Amino acid sequence: MNEKYLRSFIWVWPFSFLVGLILFVVGLFIEGITSWNLAVSFLLGSFVTSMLMSMNYKSLSKHENEPVVWAKLTRRNYLLRYLIYGITLGYGYLSDNFYFLSVFAGFFSFKIVLLISVTVFKGGLDE
Repeated sequence: MNEKYLRSFIWVWPFSFLVGLILFVVGLFIEGITSWNLAVSFLLGSFVTSMLMSMNYKSLSKHENEPVVWAKLTRRNYLLRYLIYGITLGYGYLSDNFYFLSVFAGFFSFKIVLLISVTVFKGGLDE
């Protein structure tokens, strides 16, 4: 894993809080939506994806030079990640305190920060 991927972990937290704050303010002007729940729903999705990407990074970086172990860990991590994503989305859908689409949007926060990081600091992920 390279420096741009690691830099995304640093910037995803301020990005998440900024978007959460924006959603809170937007929610104040929309009738029928609790602005606090809208912001917290996004933060839930954002924190879940950040923690799962951190788990992915830590488990894969331990076995960088072992391709067979790496392949098994990759499959296990994808299965675990999408299972936790599904549980989180299901909870967001069934709960009265969370907004499903806001939780779903939070899942993309790490990817957005990663794309911004790659664009701003020039070059691809393989450098």
